[in-house]
Amino acid sequence: MDSQEIVDRSHSLDGRPELLSAFYGDWAESYENDASNMGYEGPLRMADFYLSLAPRLLPAPEETTALDAGCGTGLIGPVFKKLGINSLDGLDLNHEMVTQAAGTGAYRLLTSGTDLNLGLPEFAPDTYDLTLSCGVFTTGHVAPNALDALLRITRPDGLVLLTTSANYLSSTDFHGFLESRAAQRRLTVIECLADHHYLTDERAHYWAISPTA
Repeated sequence: MDSQEIVDRSHSLDGRPELLSAFYGDWAESYENDASNMGYEGPLRMADFYLSLAPRLLPAPEETTALDAGCGTGLIGPVFKKLGINSLDGLDLNHEMVTQAAGTGAYRLLTSGTDLNLGLPEFAPDTYDLTLSCGVFTTGHVAPNALDALLRITRPDGLVLLTTSANYLSSTDFHGFLESRAAQRRLTVIECLADHHYLTDERAHYWAISPTA
């Protein structure tokens, strides 16, 4: 099975946590190689997005508390550590993926067995200045309302940076969900980089969203 076939299979798991965890457990050791084969640029593009926004919206990097929500093998961690963010936590559904992430040395605290669809009740509100979620809002993984959990644990006027894959936007009502939450004054969309580099054969939207008090 080639790299793209593995990704396509992951999209067919209907967000069922037991299937996703088993799938990613089997994939953990070869995940980064497959991501490289597909030209995965998400972490680097998200870092560029952060750098364009952080000076006017967030504390200095060394003072920023951050969460990598859906950290996988930890591709985000070393990128943001190089930017000066040392207080970076990570969570993921699968233990084997988190074990790989721990090996990067970029994370302060890592948690496995965490399903974003359940709202992250184990995390206190307003914990982080910055919450990152790269490659998670994709077909067969999480529902749009998983964003509520990320908003809750991010302080008001902090930042949630996330990607939505092209297939996710076409198969869910993510835009409608954002509009409804904005109308309820629960979030503000700061910026969206539409159809930006993600994989060699797929573009994604990069969102900067701020929770409101």
